[in-house]
Amino acid sequence: MKTRSWSLAAVLALTALLLPAHAASAAPAAPPSCPDGSVCFWSKEGFGGDYWEWTARSGYRDMPPRLHDHVGSVVASTRACFVNWQPVEKRDVFNGDWRSRYLGDFGGRIDGVGPGAC
Repeated sequence: MKTRSWSLAAVLALTALLLPAHAASAAPAAPPSCPDGSVCFWSKEGFGGDYWEWTARSGYRDMPPRLHDHVGSVVASTRACFVNWQPVEKRDVFNGDWRSRYLGDFGGRIDGVGPGAC
């Protein structure tokens, strides 16, 4: 009986140690870096696939064909405005914003990006 209660105590202590570690691993990973003054786009969710970097100093740009209506993830290092033309929709983006899963949201409709607020 003594051995059994020691084993149960050891199991409970081990469980208490492992649960916080498991919860920490479930937290979202930090996004990849994107140069200051830019917004970085990927065609796949989780920052994979085709990549394109837009810079605020370049002004408004249509999305490249491979990313038009197909942005899976994004990291912003500047203020920007995402645009869909039909129907007209705009999304304000702020420095530090990021999404690892954007395709099912506005990333599935985005036509272009411009500098500053919408």
